[in-house]
Amino acid sequence: MSPQTRRGRTQPASRKPKVRAETGAAPNEVLEAAPKDEPVHSARSGDSPKPADSPKPAEGKRVKVSAPRKKKQHGTAYRWLSAYMPIMAILFALLGILWVYTSFINPPPPTPAQQWARIEDKWSPPREAARKAIADSTLDFAKQQAAYTDFYNQTKGWVDDVTAVKVWGTASSSVSTFVSDGNQYLTLLQQVTAAKTADDVAALAATISPADQAFTNDVLGLRHTLSLAIAAVTAPPIAFPSVNPTPTLPPSAAPSGSAGVSSAPTSSAGPTQVASPTQTASPTQTASPAVKSPSPTASR
Repeated sequence: MSPQTRRGRTQPASRKPKVRAETGAAPNEVLEAAPKDEPVHSARSGDSPKPADSPKPAEGKRVKVSAPRKKKQHGTAYRWLSAYMPIMAILFALLGILWVYTSFINPPPPTPAQQWARIEDKWSPPREAARKAIADSTLDFAKQQAAYTDFYNQTKGWVDDVTAVKVWGTASSSVSTFVSDGNQYLTLLQQVTAAKTADDVAALAATISPADQAFTNDVLGLRHTLSLAIAAVTAPPIAFPSVNPTPTLPPSAAPSGSAGVSSAPTSSAGPTQVASPTQTASPTQTASPAVKSPSPTASR
């Protein structure tokens, strides 16, 4: 049986080997390996394949270059986000935990300057308000005593809070002076609050005024040592009752005093006797020897 009878149809013998020689594969493999965009032509058909319309060189280059570049950029950004976003999230979470710990759970101790500023802001405004109340009540002893008591309490709270802080760094010497002067000042203010009359308070003015000025100077010195802002206007001096420091005698002692006044004219009469005009006539007596001078002639 001839090859044509076995295959059922005639096929040129020269076509099949030629396809295998060019492609090195079977006809079915040639069909599968053909590009999808190009029309598939059977090796068995007698029609020759038509060449596809090729794009222009510039357009083809643009298509081949721009599309992969965009895909590469999008792919790089996605890989960067997917790789670094978990690390950044963990970093921010750790920073948040550290902030909560240092701010609320275990905050660092304040500096000496912060300690002093906190204490002064707490006690200085009410203390100066009490000082003003003392100056406004110089004619009312009861009101002034209440203002003195408030002034004492504010000063004591200030000194106690400064004493409670144990670490002051370079300002330790200035703080020790402030505490010492403050305790002496509190002792004097206790005497003022225990006074029964306005005269008793006025009698302490000579000792209280220097102590109040020393307290103010210590505050200014600590501000300078701790590099804090110094107020342009310092506190005014503390006020005292408007009373006469040498009290007058009571009315019951008036008769004894009137006797002293009545005796004054008697003592003033002495100078009038010294200035009597009778003593001025003494020069006339000196002329008596001149009158007696002719006596020798009389003896002759």
